[in-house]
Amino acid sequence: MPLDHARTITQVEYDAIWQEASECGEVAWKWNGIECWQSIPQGLGKGEKRVIRLQPGLTLYIYTSWYVRSLQLNYHSTTKDKLLSNFYLLGGHRTINPGIQLEADREETAGETCLCHIAEAQSIEYYPAEQPHKNLGIAIDFERLRSFGFAQEDAPPPLRQLAQGKVVDSFHQSLNHTTPMMQQILQQLLDCPYGGAVKRMYLESKVLELLALQFHHLSKVQRSELGLPKLRSGDIERLQLARDILRQKFNDPPSLLELARQVGLNDYKLKRGFRQVFDTTVFGYVHACRMEQAQHLLCDRGLRIADVAERVGYASPSRFCHAFKRHTELTPSDYRRQFKA
Repeated sequence: MPLDHARTITQVEYDAIWQEASECGEVAWKWNGIECWQSIPQGLGKGEKRVIRLQPGLTLYIYTSWYVRSLQLNYHSTTKDKLLSNFYLLGGHRTINPGIQLEADREETAGETCLCHIAEAQSIEYYPAEQPHKNLGIAIDFERLRSFGFAQEDAPPPLRQLAQGKVVDSFHQSLNHTTPMMQQILQQLLDCPYGGAVKRMYLESKVLELLALQFHHLSKVQRSELGLPKLRSGDIERLQLARDILRQKFNDPPSLLELARQVGLNDYKLKRGFRQVFDTTVFGYVHACRMEQAQHLLCDRGLRIADVAERVGYASPSRFCHAFKRHTELTPSDYRRQFKA
């Protein structure tokens, strides 16, 4: 369902807003031979789009935004001969791609990562008002996939089929939460200390390292799915209910036994099934929810770090700071300064 009171913008209207803002000098624009930088129109909110061309067939995108009103963006989506890798760093939004294979209607939230190939599809995106969003994306074309050997039989099926040039239905594959190693590389990409050709070389090496970790994670998830018994639809619904309960009560979650009782599963099936469906433990999911909310709250400078810690379920600010740094590679204070920047 659309967001209440959301402003609906079609592709034609969106392009017209950008065109008008550019002609009025409202949109700042820079190009340095490697990177194109644009601010978003003030009528929509604030933020920026960065597009960094690396080697042929490899592009890095970094988007930040903050909308003054809830938005519903309706547009035609196509990635043609490219695979997209997305990492959601801040905020969250809902996306609907009617008719695509897997996850046609999904929530994309901070701390998650995904792979997708949208040959041709309608896209509907819902963004809440006054919430910061940050997303890092990588586009790699099929020829680059082939050059790394992904057309071979031992490659994960979706990557192999794309590299072989086969017709593949549009798909979106969530890989759940980013790993600590992925988070470290993401931070290095955002904090690149170099310029010119050295910057391009550095960014390309980090982008390829990030893709390697993501593709390895995809292989691991698919292998583990093959070795696990198929869950019944009723069990999956109970596991989804468990996830929803944890998301609502992450600051004071029920015990494992209490959660199992609430959803009608025994604790063993809850533990095993939760990992199978969501690729994380019950504790890991609670921790991820806490860190996601903490990142959002740290953007509110009216809150002390101790207040943020308490709101996400930590009685001890020092324990919260330790957990936050382990999760993001930044202290809460450093994270807050980075957002301001």
